[in-house]
Order: sequence, then C-alpha cells, then structure tokens
Amino acid sequence: MSELQSALIGGFIGGSLGVFGTLVTSYWGPRRLEEWRERRHEELHYGPRKDLLMRMLSEPEPPIRSLRRLSLVTGTTNEECRRLLIDLRARGVLMRGGEEGWALIERYDFSRDPEIPDAVD
Repeated sequence: MSELQSALIGGFIGGSLGVFGTLVTSYWGPRRLEEWRERRHEELHYGPRKDLLMRMLSEPEPPIRSLRRLSLVTGTTNEECRRLLIDLRARGVLMRGGEEGWALIERYDFSRDPEIPDAVD
C-alpha cells in the first residue's frame, strides 16, 4: 500500500470517528445530564414526602388513610400524592362515603375487598 493510500484511509477513519464521536456526545451528554437533574430533583423534592407517607401508612391504626389527609400532610397535589403512593407500593381503596383511601399493599393486599364501608380516616 502506498503512503497516499494509507494517508487517505487514515484520514477517512479518523474523520468518521470524529463525526461519530460528535454525534454521540451531542446526544448522550445532554440526555444524561437531564436524567441526572431529574433524579436529583426527585430525591430532594419528593424524598422527604415519601418518607412521611411511608410513616403514615406504616402506623398500626388506621391501616388505610384518605388521599385528602395524605395530600394535606405532605403538601402535594392529589396527582403527585398518588404517584408517590404507587412508588411506595400502596394501593387505592374506596372508603366510607365514596372517599378515596390508600394502604400499603403489604398490609392490605389485593385479596381484600377494595371497598371498605366502615373504614376510618
């Protein structure tokens, strides 16, 4: 192989690797940074709320808490509270008067009735 051919092949390989590296870092770098920011925000913003929800749902009595009370105590919207409860492996139940309640699955599994006519808050 002549020096010219070697130089052309080397230039092509080097240029291709440069283009590939630029494409990878321009996509993966910002994506990983955004994922890291979301995880950090989740830990800082929702970590204490998850701890509080877990403490409330782990108390011996009552085993079921109303969504209204859980949202109020944690300072979250109903949607945020539901998401956190699902992350904690809780399930929804229908309490007296049609009010939405939540309990930990380990304490109130799916074999039990989702409608609790005599549940208390």
